[in-house]
Amino acid sequence: MPKFYFSIIDDTDDATLENIKPVYDFLYSKGILISKTVWVYPPLDEPSSGDCLQRDKYADYIKLLKQRGYEIGLHNVGSADYDSPYTREKILAGLDFFEQRLGFKPTICVNHSYNPDSVYGGYKRFNPLMAAVVKKMYKQYGRTFYGEVEGSPYFWGDKYKELFKYSRNHECGTLQTTRYDRFMPYIDPKRSKFANYWYSATFAPNPDVFNHVISDKALKRLERRGGCCVLFTHLGYYYKNGKLNQGFVERIEKLVANPNCISMPVTQTLDAIADARAAVGKEKYPTISSFAKFRLEILHLLTRIKYRYFVKLDDYAFKDLKAEMFVK
Repeated sequence: MPKFYFSIIDDTDDATLENIKPVYDFLYSKGILISKTVWVYPPLDEPSSGDCLQRDKYADYIKLLKQRGYEIGLHNVGSADYDSPYTREKILAGLDFFEQRLGFKPTICVNHSYNPDSVYGGYKRFNPLMAAVVKKMYKQYGRTFYGEVEGSPYFWGDKYKELFKYSRNHECGTLQTTRYDRFMPYIDPKRSKFANYWYSATFAPNPDVFNHVISDKALKRLERRGGCCVLFTHLGYYYKNGKLNQGFVERIEKLVANPNCISMPVTQTLDAIADARAAVGKEKYPTISSFAKFRLEILHLLTRIKYRYFVKLDDYAFKDLKAEMFVK
């Protein structure tokens, strides 16, 4: 059987030292290395919560994760809404604090939901036709995002491109991310001025979706095809009442038991895909076509609709919130 890749990009929402340490200690004991994002500043928007690098014990544990081989990045420098204080000056100061506190620079970034400093954030992830649809569907996108807009007080696109090789965009409901997105990592010509290469992620924002997506059938299919899963989630939800989520434990143990599973952080995983492509004479970082981009956009929205209104396992069901459409 061919080798297959499995990685996770962990958004830091609701992550505290107390609820992520058991998760990461378990993953490390199993040899699963992934990518974790952090906040420099305390969360400001509701209902976001969680630790940040201002807490010494949390920052010390993040340093330990880096030493263990985990990739550490940003979920923006902090969470905020449209009254965000995270202007360019504050962002650059946050990046400096990150490096001073941890001893290294962040190597990956995932936009937080509604931060105005997001780079190509929200509806800007979509080309004009679908962007107009998304703005109609998601009322939270009534305002815009400015991270890549030169002259804006929130502009930091130049620094973003300098620091981060890969940017996450679209989401899919299948475990094999590379079956949904055959181009990843790719160049998006409409989003290349202040970003380098783009990738998609398997949608699994909480343990309920995680356990649903990683079925025995899906794992066998992923292995048979020698594919790659880059899964997005919030590991701050996986430890509750003193226990790890049992389904999560079982699925990680199945992955570890498979000799064909290769687990690396996201940047290393995407590098491996690009290198393998180049090794057989293909373009290392292809430019995505307008049609292929449109296909990803359609499937992205269908995935959100599926988990919001039909399977009902997304974060609105998981947190028992009032259902509204949104793209994170």
